[in-house]
Amino acid sequence: MVRELETLDDLELMQRFQDGEVTAYEVLVRRYLDLVVRHARRYIHDLAGAEDVAQDVFVRLYRSRDRFRDPSNFRGWLVTITGNIALNELRTRRRKRWVPRSSLEADDPEQEWRPGSAGVEAPEEPTLRAERREAVRAALARLKDNQRQAILLQQYEGWDLDQIGAAMDLSVPAVKSLLHRARRSLEALLAPVLGEEARRA
Repeated sequence: MVRELETLDDLELMQRFQDGEVTAYEVLVRRYLDLVVRHARRYIHDLAGAEDVAQDVFVRLYRSRDRFRDPSNFRGWLVTITGNIALNELRTRRRKRWVPRSSLEADDPEQEWRPGSAGVEAPEEPTLRAERREAVRAALARLKDNQRQAILLQQYEGWDLDQIGAAMDLSVPAVKSLLHRARRSLEALLAPVLGEEARRA
């Protein structure tokens, strides 16, 4: 039964889940857990926090299955709700001045999470690379929510304009305009950092 369900597309799985077939939900969770954790990690920079966001996402999916408006756009809904929950978590942490557990436990709390991997290879220039990575993250955090989401989906998830538009309920021209504004904002925010690197070179 599970093997048969794994061959179905998202729409068919959602329809079966809405009809009460819980195994279809389990297949969706396995199919998209890596994506949700990876996307959450673009906002929440420690793995434990990203996994908490993922758990909230799938709990929300389970509870709202009967009210799911567009099962054909399941993947788009998933990344949108992941971004929303992650942003809410960030706001909560800022109010509480939250300190990530990984900063106390891990050698590199900012390491990149990849499916089936604990992190990425050590960079050749760890100090410079860490500074640049932190500057990019800080700049992304200062973007408007919709700009941040569009940039993350394109640059980090590899989505095309049609996919981003479907996820964000925007036309392709609107996505292009949004990405253009987001890049201009990022360039302005990163200009001091890039200028400092050029002076060091």
